[in-house]
Amino acid sequence: MKKELAILLVLGVLFPKLSAQEFKVKPYLQYATKTSMRILFETEEPTRAVVRYGNALANAKVPNLSLSVSDKGHKTMHEIELIGLDTEANYFWSVDITSENGNTLSSPVSTFKTNVKENTAFSFALVGDSQRNQRKVKDTIVWRRISERVWNSRPNFVVHVGDLVDNGLRVTDWTEQFLPDGHQLMSRIPMYTALGNHENDSEYYYQYMANPKPEYYYSFTYGNAEFFVIDTNRDVTENSEQYNWLEQALAKSTATWKITMHHHPPYSSEENDNGDTYVGLSTYGVTAIRDLVPLYELYGVDFCLYGHVHMYERTWPIKDNMVDQENGVVYINSGGAGGPIEGFAPTRNWFSLEQRPVYHYCTFTIFNKTVIFKAIDIEGRLFDTFQLTKEDNTVVVQPPAPIVKAAENEFFEQTSFSLEGGFENLEIFYTLDGSRPTTESTRYTKPVRIYKTTVLKAIAVDKNGNTSRVLTKNIVHVPISKALKTGKLKQGISYKYYEGEWKKLPDFESLSVLAKGKVKGFDIKGLNKREDSWGVVFSGYYYAEQSRVYHFFTRSDDGSKLLINDILVVDNDGDHSMRLVNGGIYLKKGYHRIEVRYFDNHHGHNLETGLLENGEKHAFPTTSLFYD
Repeated sequence: MKKELAILLVLGVLFPKLSAQEFKVKPYLQYATKTSMRILFETEEPTRAVVRYGNALANAKVPNLSLSVSDKGHKTMHEIELIGLDTEANYFWSVDITSENGNTLSSPVSTFKTNVKENTAFSFALVGDSQRNQRKVKDTIVWRRISERVWNSRPNFVVHVGDLVDNGLRVTDWTEQFLPDGHQLMSRIPMYTALGNHENDSEYYYQYMANPKPEYYYSFTYGNAEFFVIDTNRDVTENSEQYNWLEQALAKSTATWKITMHHHPPYSSEENDNGDTYVGLSTYGVTAIRDLVPLYELYGVDFCLYGHVHMYERTWPIKDNMVDQENGVVYINSGGAGGPIEGFAPTRNWFSLEQRPVYHYCTFTIFNKTVIFKAIDIEGRLFDTFQLTKEDNTVVVQPPAPIVKAAENEFFEQTSFSLEGGFENLEIFYTLDGSRPTTESTRYTKPVRIYKTTVLKAIAVDKNGNTSRVLTKNIVHVPISKALKTGKLKQGISYKYYEGEWKKLPDFESLSVLAKGKVKGFDIKGLNKREDSWGVVFSGYYYAEQSRVYHFFTRSDDGSKLLINDILVVDNDGDHSMRLVNGGIYLKKGYHRIEVRYFDNHHGHNLETGLLENGEKHAFPTTSLFYD
């Protein structure tokens, strides 16, 4: 026994790293700039972490790791930003972790390069829909093979247009599939991502992908190109949050190349996603996404990149819904990094230039005003390419719509709003009665106070008389709900279960109740008797602890609604992926009847609901829910 103990002690001294904390997710790169790089990784148990790094040096015998940055405290998920880096410079880096019992482990030394200068040539790769990366072709996992091919092409960075994983709410899709299968690439090449519907707007996406706030939309520059990333699972119609942001960002951009990224296709020749082309007509793309197209055309977007459809398609340059080889936008569908390949419509569309149903990735190589594009299949075969040289940048004539800043989108007694122009030296005119503003309307000079529901409309006018589109903003005076008199209540909530195929919430009261019961809260888990095509109605009482405005939310896949005392407060209806919608109401202190309606169509089912406080989501406390 003493001999065995001595051997163990010797091994512990000679090989202390054998018992060190392992990486749950190995270190990888995210969101590079000209002077910074983010490094993310995760450990099974809390660890302290240090990133050692340094410039590549001439005639070096070993990698330079002379600099270091430490993460604060013991934690499992680490995100460390290296700042003050040299532009267009090569770096070496490694991560050291130390467990709470003092054991250490180091990652292999890796490399990265910071963003390049505006006059430097660069290359980036485009991938999309790696979602089902367990799918194999010739005994090789597709996403692993595609990421290896991308790594071998040595791009400066990678853009991913969404559906990184199959189910964003399932952590193993991230930790056992997407991140490890892409690690060779992602440990040396930074990746910029857009949200797909399969991410389900999951907290894991925001944990493992590091982008500027609010993260579901953002922009970044690389060389002489600027990229604009949008979440098309959320509202992108005119006057929505993302539409207004994108208009301002595109109008202000001075980049030679403007490139938009999102998940869903405004144009697509897919056979049945937007109408079955073997039995009828198709919209040939998601019509709601086409609200963005006028912005692309007005402000000189060169390429729109997306996925969702598991195939490759490149359009002609398009403007005004016609081929325009001089001023059109080129749309590229790259959804071939792992999801099952889909088919094309049986007849060709006017906008389609090249198409191929294959697993693939794409590359763009840019210098000055020239871009060379390639599409390459999983076997490394080139199947589409073109070279484009721009003449001149698009001159922006129309100013963007004003920016409206309301103290509250929903208010009870009074609120105020202010207006700002996207550019300097713009005059702003507005109306409060829903009429279209002109230069004869009220000129904005200072914040305006309002006391009732108001439809604000505003325009911006430059010194040459060019006028923006009309900005519309609904500022809502919320209804008041009086507390109800109730009998003796029990803690929990009632539910009724239904089945059927719907695209919107049905009239549940006209349907047969297949099951009913009581639960602690608005949790749909275990209530469904089949995987798809079912619905549930929760009903009971919510206790408001004080008289004030309450903001409720639902976050659901598919549709949902929340009603208080028969007043519709949150309308999140429709056949859609995970989406958050909120609404406000003034509640008097006491009990209020609450109802949450939900239905599932297909491809996953999720429901979250609760209170939205200062932008943070809070589930209903079970102590606030009752039934009689």
